[in-house]
Amino acid sequence: MKRVLIVEDDPDTGALLAKVLEERLGVTTEHVANGALVIDAVAAAPPDLLILDVWLPGMNGLDVFDLLRGDARTAGMSVIFLTASAERARDALDHQGVRDVFTKPFDVEVLVSRVDALLARPAAA
Repeated sequence: MKRVLIVEDDPDTGALLAKVLEERLGVTTEHVANGALVIDAVAAAPPDLLILDVWLPGMNGLDVFDLLRGDARTAGMSVIFLTASAERARDALDHQGVRDVFTKPFDVEVLVSRVDALLARPAAA
């Protein structure tokens, strides 16, 4: 079964994402609310997909992303970013080829569709 790690400091948004993804896509989810907890969660059980808020307490999503990309074990992990300020995030991520940036509030149907498409891709080698 595919696994999605949701990194979102707003508990309502995190719970909504978990519920929708589990019900519609049949995936398992884990939710953490602090960027510093992501590295431990990924090391304990690498997810198939990471949904990562950009602005987090502890360590922001951009720093988390840089750490994951710098580790050979997680460099190819699929990541979808969530942010309230998409323009700033897109500017920061564009040079790394990141295109999956969703602005809050986001369209749940579009996000679920994108998650489904990313999970259907073959795992990175």
